[in-house]
Amino acid sequence: MFVQMVAQSPEIFLLMGLPIMFLLNKYRKNKTSKTFYSVSKIMLLFSILSGIIFYNRSGYAEYVQNNTYTTLYKIFVQIFGLGIFFLSCKWFLNKNRSSLQYYAYGTGLIVSLMILISSVHFLVLSGAYFISSLLIYYLMRLSSEDYEYEMGNRRYFVFMFMFSLMILLSGLWFYHKIGSWEYAKIAAYYAKHAWNRADIMAFAGILLPLLYMLGIAPLHFNRIEQSGLSILPVGMINQILPVIGAYAVILNLLINVFSTASSIYVPFLRILSIVSLFWGAISATKEDNLRRLFGYCCLYSVGFIMLGLLPFNNNGITSSFVYLIAYLLTIFGVYSVFFAFKSNGEYVSSLQDISGIFSQKPYVSVLLTAFIVSFAGSPPMLGFLGKLQSVENMIREQDYWSIGLAMLALLLLLNAFFRVIRVMFFEIRTKNFDRTDRGIYFCLFLNMIFFLVGVLNPALFIEQFETLLQPIMR
Repeated sequence: MFVQMVAQSPEIFLLMGLPIMFLLNKYRKNKTSKTFYSVSKIMLLFSILSGIIFYNRSGYAEYVQNNTYTTLYKIFVQIFGLGIFFLSCKWFLNKNRSSLQYYAYGTGLIVSLMILISSVHFLVLSGAYFISSLLIYYLMRLSSEDYEYEMGNRRYFVFMFMFSLMILLSGLWFYHKIGSWEYAKIAAYYAKHAWNRADIMAFAGILLPLLYMLGIAPLHFNRIEQSGLSILPVGMINQILPVIGAYAVILNLLINVFSTASSIYVPFLRILSIVSLFWGAISATKEDNLRRLFGYCCLYSVGFIMLGLLPFNNNGITSSFVYLIAYLLTIFGVYSVFFAFKSNGEYVSSLQDISGIFSQKPYVSVLLTAFIVSFAGSPPMLGFLGKLQSVENMIREQDYWSIGLAMLALLLLLNAFFRVIRVMFFEIRTKNFDRTDRGIYFCLFLNMIFFLVGVLNPALFIEQFETLLQPIMR
């Protein structure tokens, strides 16, 4: 029992933080949003450390298993969660609002995503999916004081409940047919048996909910809606953490469990990826809300990440992963800049609100431009490295149509980027912006350091990650 608890200590540390936060809220008189951030930060650091130490240990191996692949993604969820929590503390301090619910739900979301990533059992997968989706719903409800969110939140609740039920029913189908919920036994069965129509429908019932969590078109509608309606900390957490968890699980299932169905899902995912590219690019050109605009840029990036992954060979896995890292660092940087866009204590969200901001905040404006360049996949930013890797893999596979369509979508997306740059640098300033917190500059500085490491030493960057990705390589 003790050995099992030690192996699961990354999740246990985070869960321990929840009662501590509630006790502090009840008995401590002088508490601020920083109080709950401090508890979350300490528990996350302990969780990261124990995750590294016990990277290949599993307390309940029949339900969850850890290896270098799962540990890598779990640590990404934790590290990005730590950065998001740090920036969110600035928002709650500025608004003078209690952050207990935010940090409690956010910590729970990180734990559920970690279990989702390391799951090897469909009953555990369905439970972790439902809990993480439910916590996202409660995070969205925190926006009620700031936005008219009710319709979007209800819509999200309906879809998250429907998709959670789909995963459970699909797992029940495989259990009824094979007699097991375990990934390995299901994979062994389909290595010897052909797929029938009912099997394909059950497989779709698992894949579609995960694609919904990933935010690929046309299942992206709630993700974009959240970007525009949620408060800034919630919008940031929803654009980053679920994407990591969903991507890790999708890749694991499609390669290690359902690889014999590749002739079915590869063409399907290719269509969705291309639709995401164009839907994101075209919609971004028409959008005036900054968060929704970059939400559509994220949709384009998710499409390119999945397109580069096909047809699931080792080169595709590596190139897609590198572009995923570029995406995560870029969107984290963009949202860090959003925390600096504050006028009279209010965080601006309209494109016209940042007119002429370069004249007052030149450093922040230049950094946002750098992140835009990374989104576009242009040198010398890290996004270029990821896009170059993906295009190289498509050339090896002679997938020239996908390259042409991706470049065409990028040309459309550039129009949206030029709009943002024109507004920031060449239009007359209409607002006076507040002084930017030093902590935000610190986050931006660290972000650029990671960018520079990838740009200056790409071979080392790629080789190190290839070693960690070995459990998923073919």
